[in-house]
Amino acid sequence: MANAKLVFGIEQFGGPENIISKYLVDKKLEQNHVRIKVLASSVNPIDIKTRMGLGFVAAQKQPDSFMGLGYDLYGQIEAVGEQVTSFSVGQYVIGMVGFAHHPGCYAQQVDAHVEQIIALDEKENPTIAGLCLSGLTALQALACLPVLSDVPLFINAPTGGVGHIAVQLAKLQGRHVVALSTRAQHPLLAMMDVKTMNYEHFYQQSYRGQLLDLVGAETALKLIANLGKGSSVVTVPTISKDQVIEFAKHNGIDAQGMVVKANTDDLNKLYQAYRSGKLSIHMDKQFSLNEVAQAHGYMQGAQHCGKIIIVT
Repeated sequence: MANAKLVFGIEQFGGPENIISKYLVDKKLEQNHVRIKVLASSVNPIDIKTRMGLGFVAAQKQPDSFMGLGYDLYGQIEAVGEQVTSFSVGQYVIGMVGFAHHPGCYAQQVDAHVEQIIALDEKENPTIAGLCLSGLTALQALACLPVLSDVPLFINAPTGGVGHIAVQLAKLQGRHVVALSTRAQHPLLAMMDVKTMNYEHFYQQSYRGQLLDLVGAETALKLIANLGKGSSVVTVPTISKDQVIEFAKHNGIDAQGMVVKANTDDLNKLYQAYRSGKLSIHMDKQFSLNEVAQAHGYMQGAQHCGKIIIVT
């Protein structure tokens, strides 16, 4: 269809089967935006929650209206706005685009504000799409916790998209990282050469330390109950944030939530770490754009590790 792009998203909340595709007519390119051919995106937990009608993004969707899904973008610039001087046609870029209230990267084409993307040195593997939202979340969450080498930093869900990047970044920062996992013997954790601990072992004694909570809800509450006074917690899941923070503070533990923000300086730091080989992105499985529903179903199976990539 001329002057239109294929976008995958939802009109009705529900399961993966509720994901539909629509051709949306291109709008006039804004002066400070670039038009990007999408080469790859990835699936994030917020995409699943939004599709199901959970969380703050779903709350602002109008009934029966179409909402595209997806925030991660790896692509190639096809056009630039009149005021754009820092990007040019043909450049490869990555970014977390449209966060939080305008998702739409499960698409053939995306318009992005120049402050949401960075240029790459060269064409990359589609896996790099998984660096954006997960990497920014990991980096910004860690920034909420001071670097302390004498107390442990516990990270739960360490084989997830955010978790496996957070483990690597925390190690690069010189932290004493302990990966808390139900699958402590997972090959991905061995590859990252990180100390691991299963939950049963963790509950055998109390610890004073830091917790980067990527799970939330009951799991977070149980972990926090096992932390001593003077510990600190950063919790990422927004749905259970208030409950987790209140419980932590009741137990004499400093706690805060965080919501990721688009930040090109942070994204450049991540990209440079990736380019230098200090940071890797583990791709679990790759799906085509027409297989977005299957990709969502696969993530909900909760057996994946690292990132689920969507290629166009």
